[in-house]
Order: sequence, then structure tokens, then C-alpha cells
Amino acid sequence: MAPPIERPPRMLVVDDEERIGHVLSKHFSSRGYEVRSARRGDEALALTNVFPPDIVLLDLLMPGMNGIETLKALKQLHPPPKVIMLSAADHDEVIKGALQLGVDFYIPKPINLSQLERLVHGCCPAAKPIN
Repeated sequence: MAPPIERPPRMLVVDDEERIGHVLSKHFSSRGYEVRSARRGDEALALTNVFPPDIVLLDLLMPGMNGIETLKALKQLHPPPKVIMLSAADHDEVIKGALQLGVDFYIPKPINLSQLERLVHGCCPAAKPIN
């Protein structure tokens, strides 16, 4: 088992909907996470150079680099972050493809924050928030 992280867990929120990104960032920041956000996949990947995340909340449908393309690139990082995909798209084939590419969980929008928080804690057992 990995030793506990001596810093707050790092979360990257990637969603082109500014309101959703703001709500998620504020929610997890208030729970001790160090949170950064991006509105596009390419912006998120550039941010990982200076802010390597432990976990990423990733929207599927975004302009430009979509969630699947962003997921593929995130999984090339060392170490790769845990990824929870969020989307209003409810297509079984898309969900199956995301899971095959390494997404840890898929949550449909609208987001249930308590369910999401349980998944985040489950994905990062070594990264418990420091309050």
C-alpha cells in the first residue's frame, strides 16, 4: 500500500461549462483538495506539466480535444492520475470505450455531489484530504 501523501491531494477539473467547473472546484477545495481547473483538454494537459494531479474530473463532450482524446493523453502521464469521467452523454458504447481506455469511473450529469465525493475518496485512498 502506498504511503499517505504529505500534501493535499491534487485534483484537476476539466469541463467546458464554466459553472460546473466552478461548483466542482469550490466543493473539493472546501474539502481540502488542491484544485485547478481547465475548460479544454489541451489546456488541462498543459497544466499537468506544473500541476501533476492525483485525480481528474473529466467532461466527455468538449470542443476541440474531447474527453476521450484527453483521457488517452492523461493515461500516458507517469504516474497516470485516476480519472472520473462526467457527461450528459448516456451512450453505452461511449461509456464502454471510456472504460476500456482506462477511465476509473463514469458519472452522468447532472452530478450528484455526494456520490461523486464517495468515488473521489475511493479512487484516491492514499490521498485523503488534509483538513
